[in-house]
Amino acid sequence: MKRMGGGSAYNGKLPTGCLQCAKGQKMVLFISGICDAKCFYCPLSENRKMNDVLYADEMPIKQMHDAILEAKMIDAAGTGITGGDPMKFYQRTSDYIRMLKSEFGDSHHIHLYTISGSEEGIKEVAKAGLDEIRFHPPEEIWRMMDRSIFKDRIRWARDSGLSVGIEVPSLPGREKETEALVDFARSEDLDYINLNELEFSETNASALIGRGYAVKNDYQSGARGSAALALDMVRKFQDFTVHYCSASFKDAIQLKNRLKRRARNIAGPSDVITKDGTIIRGIIEGGDPGQILRDLVSIGFPVDRVKINSARNRVEVPPWMLENLKPELKQKYELYQIEEYPSWDAIEVERLKI
Repeated sequence: MKRMGGGSAYNGKLPTGCLQCAKGQKMVLFISGICDAKCFYCPLSENRKMNDVLYADEMPIKQMHDAILEAKMIDAAGTGITGGDPMKFYQRTSDYIRMLKSEFGDSHHIHLYTISGSEEGIKEVAKAGLDEIRFHPPEEIWRMMDRSIFKDRIRWARDSGLSVGIEVPSLPGREKETEALVDFARSEDLDYINLNELEFSETNASALIGRGYAVKNDYQSGARGSAALALDMVRKFQDFTVHYCSASFKDAIQLKNRLKRRARNIAGPSDVITKDGTIIRGIIEGGDPGQILRDLVSIGFPVDRVKINSARNRVEVPPWMLENLKPELKQKYELYQIEEYPSWDAIEVERLKI
């Protein structure tokens, strides 16, 4: 068993999609929140679940080319397509795959997750350039996969030249079902099975609690027993690629690495990038940005170190220069040192008044 950060582990050879995700090289393309399945553990947020919306990472997509812009922002080596269910909209999915391959070339690795897939749809996404497909069978059929439509879907995907795997959450209390699913994946000689740590979210918490699940501690969202079950599967199936992906690995490693890549591309000369990939900025608020700029010029502040952020109605300056500005500006404006994510939504992590 090979150990990874955040408690993750695996046997065998990790799929390309996972290797790129770990390095923060994958853009996440959310193709739609619509899905015919009603998985009780679905963690999608209210603004995405069962809504026909598109996102490239955290950025809402208004036109197709937005996905190209976000991929460039993180220097993406590949894309993971998710939802909802991308195969419910396989023509839309195919259009995005073709666009990404046309822009970045065949080396831009693309995988997708689905709980469905017709023969026509699977052949279409493969023809468009999909590299890897990850099936997500509902938990009620894990012990009868041999008699399910997924056996046909696997064959259609293989016949189309796709790398094929299974990806599901690790559900505590479903040891026999999980073992049967891993055994099926091995018997079908699939490339891998990914077992993700079951996570609590605002939208699935009631359903999880109602089924007897509990969070494992006060500071993590993973479900108690999920990691132990997944790791048992990794130990048991030494001759097959079983990959346990923890919630901590997704947040502390995958996400952090992607944020670092984006921060390097969007940070200005006056911004400070932290080791976690967030950005520290100095900001001046509480007045018209144009007037703030004029006041800065009047006291001899270098204009080339000033950025007007009209969207947030503020002026940004080097954070290390705020203390020098305080005597001149504190009577008229508010000065802060802030820490933000470099993502499209620029979520503020911390704010310190100067």
